[in-house]
Amino acid sequence: MRPEFAADVDQFVDATRYWIDLYVDVDRRTLSGVEQVRYTNHETESLTEIVFRLLPGTPGYGGSMTVSSVTVDGITTSPALTTGGSALYVPLVSPLLPGESIELGLRFEGAFPSDAADTDPPLAGYAQYGYIDRVLALPNAYPMIPVYDDEGWNVELAATFGDATFTDTSLYLVRITLPVDMVLATSGVTLDRRDNGDGTATCLCASGPMRDFGLVASADYGTVSTKVGKVLVTAYILPGDREGGERVLDYAAQSLRIYEQILGPYPYTELDVMATPTKAGGIEYPGLIVVAARLYTQVGGFFEWATVHEVAHQWWYSLVGNDQLDEPWLDEALTQYTSLLYVEHRYGEEAAQKALENVFQEPYRHVLENEQDMPVGLPVAAYPQDLYGSVVYGKGPLFFHAMRQQVGDETFYRILSSYLEEYRYGVAYPQDLLSVAERVSGQELDALYERWILGK
Repeated sequence: MRPEFAADVDQFVDATRYWIDLYVDVDRRTLSGVEQVRYTNHETESLTEIVFRLLPGTPGYGGSMTVSSVTVDGITTSPALTTGGSALYVPLVSPLLPGESIELGLRFEGAFPSDAADTDPPLAGYAQYGYIDRVLALPNAYPMIPVYDDEGWNVELAATFGDATFTDTSLYLVRITLPVDMVLATSGVTLDRRDNGDGTATCLCASGPMRDFGLVASADYGTVSTKVGKVLVTAYILPGDREGGERVLDYAAQSLRIYEQILGPYPYTELDVMATPTKAGGIEYPGLIVVAARLYTQVGGFFEWATVHEVAHQWWYSLVGNDQLDEPWLDEALTQYTSLLYVEHRYGEEAAQKALENVFQEPYRHVLENEQDMPVGLPVAAYPQDLYGSVVYGKGPLFFHAMRQQVGDETFYRILSSYLEEYRYGVAYPQDLLSVAERVSGQELDALYERWILGK
């Protein structure tokens, strides 16, 4: 954490804490780990079970994960698997009362896909998980506890074209063993790296309050870095991508600077930008974003947009969490509109007007012309894959633009900063955003919400 935010950690004395020891065998495409978790019941009701998501085995990840043993306060127990083997229900001997804590221990193993011709399973989803083109990407490569809310434990399977995580902010201390020649970046910071003398190295990594934990590594990475205030921004680049790496570093640094000015400060000491072979334009993780390596030959355009979009997710998804499966617009549409604000603040109103037309209005016009309009406020799985982007990423930001036009620029920016301040490190739902917007503006915004989000 930056010094001025170090005290934020004190707010999380009862947050979920993960201690993970992870061993990665790149040659065999396997991983194994030991995990200790301290979980405190922050709900108003007692819990009779704790649930872990095993996301590597879901369709969008294309790997596998199994848990070989589970203990609860040191006592071995027998969990149950549901949701296609991706939700592990751990029974408790006695209910966990509100405010009480429990210690859980897990041993787990898994496999990850690669682009080797003889590898099974094949690459899946956005190719976000696996060893591909000599890049190791292992987001969420550990059993993770989902959000518990008025729906109970959130364990539904994610569509392969949307985000998969819905988690509370936690604290992580992770020890990762991997090939010694690999350059590693993770959520949080690396505190120590030791050569084990057997072809492997072990890195000790820690996070401040973060929503989940991701890691990316490659023996091919070089780096370029810059400082934005007290934040070290580092681009991890692949051979032949030096010029693209300089550009992505500039996009990330400038967007970080602008977002801090218009939204609020980024509380961490580092932001890492990784070139990976993902099929998506980019993917966000706390303190770490990936940008598709195929874009690094571009100048500006989608390369720049994808980068600044993922940086904006450090505010909308990472700092302010939401249900990315059931209410994807709450972070994606707001992140898209925040990316437009980057264009406006860096290149001026004329450039922003062109982006508004090309990125939001034109895709939505196409949807209307083809009589395919859908409400923005649906779960990811409710959309055909070819309409998800046009509706959530194209139409969705027009709600925020309409709000801005109604309340005025000054009030709109106060809405964003107030929303961030009230829900920083927490979880927000659509009504939370609407309540903040109406309170700050002193205006009724239901008509805009019903038109653009609910489709009424």
